[in-house]
Amino acid sequence: MSASPLPAPRLPVVGWNTFSGPLEAPVPTLLAHPRQVLTTSGRAAILLALECLAVGPEDVVLLPSYHCPTMVSPVMTLGAEAVFYPIDEHGAPRLDWLTAHVPARTRALLVPHYFGLPQPMDTVRAWCDARGIALIEDCAHAMFGRAGARAIGSWGDVSIASLTKFFPTPEGGVLALNRADLRLPDLSPVSRIDQVKAASDILHMGAAHDRLPGLNGLIRGAFALKSGLRALLRGERPAATPVPSRHGDLDEDQEIDANMALIDLPLSHRALTRASGWISTRVPRRRIVEARRRNYTFFTEAFAGCDGVHALLPALPADCAPYVFPLWVRTPDPGYAEMRRLGVPVSRWDRLWPGVPALPGDVGKAWSHHVLQLACHQDLTDEDLRRIVAEVKRLFVGPAAPSVPTDIAAAAVTPG
Repeated sequence: MSASPLPAPRLPVVGWNTFSGPLEAPVPTLLAHPRQVLTTSGRAAILLALECLAVGPEDVVLLPSYHCPTMVSPVMTLGAEAVFYPIDEHGAPRLDWLTAHVPARTRALLVPHYFGLPQPMDTVRAWCDARGIALIEDCAHAMFGRAGARAIGSWGDVSIASLTKFFPTPEGGVLALNRADLRLPDLSPVSRIDQVKAASDILHMGAAHDRLPGLNGLIRGAFALKSGLRALLRGERPAATPVPSRHGDLDEDQEIDANMALIDLPLSHRALTRASGWISTRVPRRRIVEARRRNYTFFTEAFAGCDGVHALLPALPADCAPYVFPLWVRTPDPGYAEMRRLGVPVSRWDRLWPGVPALPGDVGKAWSHHVLQLACHQDLTDEDLRRIVAEVKRLFVGPAAPSVPTDIAAAAVTPG
C-alpha cells in the first residue's frame, strides 16, 4: 500500500480495501442483533433509547464522569436530569458509590464500553435488576465483541452503537432492544437529496484520501467542478473543495459545542440513508477487526518503556475490536493542540458537561485531561501509524525515545 501523508483520516474512509476479505468477523457484531434499527447517529440512538424507556422530565439518568457530550445532550433534550457517577481505573462504574448515592427518581444507567474494550456487565446488570433501573449499554466504541458470556449489546435493556466509528459512512447509529416489552421506533423516510448526498460523500471521502486508485482524480474533479460552479453562481471566487466529514467543516471546539446543543428531534427520528446502511451491513468485517487489533498492538509495543506516555489499557481482550488506542500522557498540553493542528488523527474528551463534580475514587476527570484517543482504525496505512508514533514521541517523550518499529505486521494479534 502506498504511503499517505498526514493528515491521516480520523475515521474510516472507503477504498478498494474496504471490500476485501471474508464477510464475517471472528467476533459477534451488534449489527447481527435480532431487534435493531439503523439510526442517523449514535447520539440519535441514545435519544431513541431514552424515549423507548419513557424517560422524561423529573426522571434521572446516571451517566459516567468520563464522557462525550453526545451522551448527555439526549438526556437534556428530553428534560431529564443527568447525574454523574465515578468510574474505576478500568472504566467500570463504581457500584459502591452508586449504591450509596443513587437518586430515587433514577430511570436509567448508561454504561459505555470505553475505547472498544468490553466492560464486565454481569454485576452491573444485577445491580440494575435489583433496583428496577433500566440499563443502557453504550456500544458506541464497541461494534464488535463479547462482554463476558454474551455478545456486545446483549446486556442492556437497550443498546446503542455508532456506525461512523467502524465503517466509512458519513452518518449512522444502531438502536437494539433486549426487553420484550419495548418497541422499536418508527423512523421517517429519507429524502432523495439526502440519499444522493450520502452516497456522494462516501465516494468523496475515499477519493480525497487517495483510497480509490483509478477513480480518485475523476471523483475529486467532479466535486471541484460542482463547487466551482456554485461559487460562480453566487458571484464568489472558486476555492478548494473541502473534504466532507461526519461533522461538516467544524473544528474541534465547534464540534463539541454542536454535540452539547439540544438535539434536532426530526433528524433523530429519520431513517438512515441507503448508502450508509449498505456500507455498514454489506462490507467484509474480518478485515476491520483484525486491522484494528493489529494497530492497537503496534501502538502498545511502540510506546512500551517510553518516559511520559504509556498505554492506558495495554491488555487487549481476545474478543473485541478497539475503536481507538487510549494513551496516557503525563503532560498533554500544549502538545495536544499541536497534534490537532498537524492533522494527527487524535481526540480527547476534555470538554466535560458543565457541573461534573469531583467524586471519590473517580478517574474520569483525570482521563479527560491525560488520555489521548489515537485512531487505530482499519484504513490507516503503515506509514500513517509510524507518523502518529513519531509525532507523539516528538511532542511528549523527547529525543531519547525508543525507535518506531518498522514491521507493523509483526504486531498483529488475532482474536481467540
